[in-house]
Amino acid sequence: MTTATERSSSVLRHATIRFVVASLTALALAAAATVLLSQPLAEQLAVREASSRSTAYATAVVAPLVDARVLRQEPDATATLARFMRSRMADGSITHMKIWTQTGRVVWSDEPAVNGSSYELDEDVASLFGTTSVTAEVSELDKAENAQERGDGRLIEVYVGFHADDGSPLVFEAYWPTERIQQDVGDIRWRFTGLGLGALLVLAATLLPLALSLARRVDRGLAEREAMVRHALSASDLERRRIAEDLHDGIVQDIIGLRYSLPTVAAAVPAEATGAREVLDRAQADLARGMVGVRHLLTDLYPADLERGGLTVAVEELAERLRQSGTGVDVRLDPGIDGDVAVARLTYRVVREGLRNVTKHAHAQAVQVVGTVEGERVCVEVRDDGRGIGEGGLDAAVAEGHLGLRLLEDTLRTLGGTLLLTSLPEGGTTLVARFPLALGAEAD
Repeated sequence: MTTATERSSSVLRHATIRFVVASLTALALAAAATVLLSQPLAEQLAVREASSRSTAYATAVVAPLVDARVLRQEPDATATLARFMRSRMADGSITHMKIWTQTGRVVWSDEPAVNGSSYELDEDVASLFGTTSVTAEVSELDKAENAQERGDGRLIEVYVGFHADDGSPLVFEAYWPTERIQQDVGDIRWRFTGLGLGALLVLAATLLPLALSLARRVDRGLAEREAMVRHALSASDLERRRIAEDLHDGIVQDIIGLRYSLPTVAAAVPAEATGAREVLDRAQADLARGMVGVRHLLTDLYPADLERGGLTVAVEELAERLRQSGTGVDVRLDPGIDGDVAVARLTYRVVREGLRNVTKHAHAQAVQVVGTVEGERVCVEVRDDGRGIGEGGLDAAVAEGHLGLRLLEDTLRTLGGTLLLTSLPEGGTTLVARFPLALGAEAD
């Protein structure tokens, strides 16, 4: 039997475990997101920096050096341009350079083999002529003009629009190495991951006391709810016992007195008064039936066999009444259900309501009563082979005025259980109730 201290410790332990698991999951997701986003973020930063540097170099260095003689590719003019361009490439910050005309001709390139050659320009590059705009991306060097450069791997490809010394619209192309990207990836991963994980750890440490406080409140709420449930069950049991005692000491005794009085009255009636004797005989038979009904009602309200002989004996008494009407009843109850009085009483109530509905509505030939323990819950099922209930199930039955089912459903819902009433495909009806096994757990 679970004590209040054990239950409280279990609630706090489970709450702490859930909080820690959730925190670790959030940390793992944050780390994974940082790792996944670091590569595109580093590429974006590197492309932005390469674009800025290429624009500055094209406008400040390249534009003044490109004049009409360079555009005509005169050797002495291109030699001066080449000297400045190659000196900029000497430190390795720029891998390759090109200068393009609007017709797609290469005015100058660090790869002499493509100088003077013409290529078809992409639409985004062609739109740069006559502007100072820029376009950039990490390139796989798979274009025709990159035939001489493909051994360099992936590079950052930047195109910048500018004007030659004579005003001719040109485009400057520069290729920047990607080593910086990998460095940025590492920096981003370490810095952002450390910052993010650190912030999450601080947040988790801050929220842990709040989570434990909420868990304690939930535990107190559960304890109060269980106490209310136990009180309600106890009050209900006492009230049923009081009503049963009142019936036994009142109506039952009156009926018994009448049954004993009727033979005396019949003896005083003359033999020739056959009509009066028939009335007395009918009255005596009615009293006998009434006595049986009242005794059944007393048993339903407060089954003595539930206290003396246990749940199985009490349920068998209910089943025997239905057997006497010609309906076969098979009872199979898990002994674990009978370990707690509150659970046994609720099980009895479910079976009683199920058999009562079978008697009134099902016209069944066979009924199965099954009670099992499923982990921490009890499952009670009353299944018959009668005419079924049609569509709508429990809701429809309650709507039709089945007060007993509605009261039973409300009780189970209050206790954390459920009630289901459905028609079986092969015919008949099944009533299934599930509720906690620890209804009667007492706190120390």
